[in-house]
Amino acid sequence: MQTRVNYLQASFLSFLIHACLFLYLVGFFYSDKQVRPILSKAVNVNIIVEDIPAKKIEELAKNIPLLKEVKTITEKTNLVKNITEVPKISSQGSIMNLQDLINQESQVLDSNLLENDINKYSSLIINLIEAAWIKPKNIQNNLICDIKIKINSRGRIVDISLINSSGNIRYDNSALQAVRRVETFSFFNEITKKTYEDVFKNIVISFNPS
Repeated sequence: MQTRVNYLQASFLSFLIHACLFLYLVGFFYSDKQVRPILSKAVNVNIIVEDIPAKKIEELAKNIPLLKEVKTITEKTNLVKNITEVPKISSQGSIMNLQDLINQESQVLDSNLLENDINKYSSLIINLIEAAWIKPKNIQNNLICDIKIKINSRGRIVDISLINSSGNIRYDNSALQAVRRVETFSFFNEITKKTYEDVFKNIVISFNPS
């Protein structure tokens, strides 16, 4: 009888030891076990946009003819006055190149507005994805992965695909999960139809933790 009691006590003690070891390994005794590491400032998420209009703006600006300032001396007062050169008038009475000048200036203004919109909404997209990213433990700092995102006109993410792997499956999955958590960009109703079609319908984001 005593042998049986000793056996039961030894078995119970062995069970307690193994149970404590298991709970220790899974982190049961850590008070912060539910705290999930959120994105640190070290991460860098970029939107890759093809044909950024900034280059077009510079090209257009170079092609705009500058109005030359000339000096004339009036006959009566003999004073020097600065005036703007008047565009040449053709024999048919039309001002040459004036309409082209107006059109080019309008294109530059439109390009500036488009660039501002791209910067504004790209920043909003990046901030939301960064806030949704949960950083994997023990990852290298030189990892980069690219993700292509398809978004409908209401801002809902309809398709996600990994187009360039970092070589680390945990890091790739963490980036994909960050995009899935966002689900919808609520500000897409502010984006014009043309800007959405040309820029934000299909975007590529680059994840870099360094």
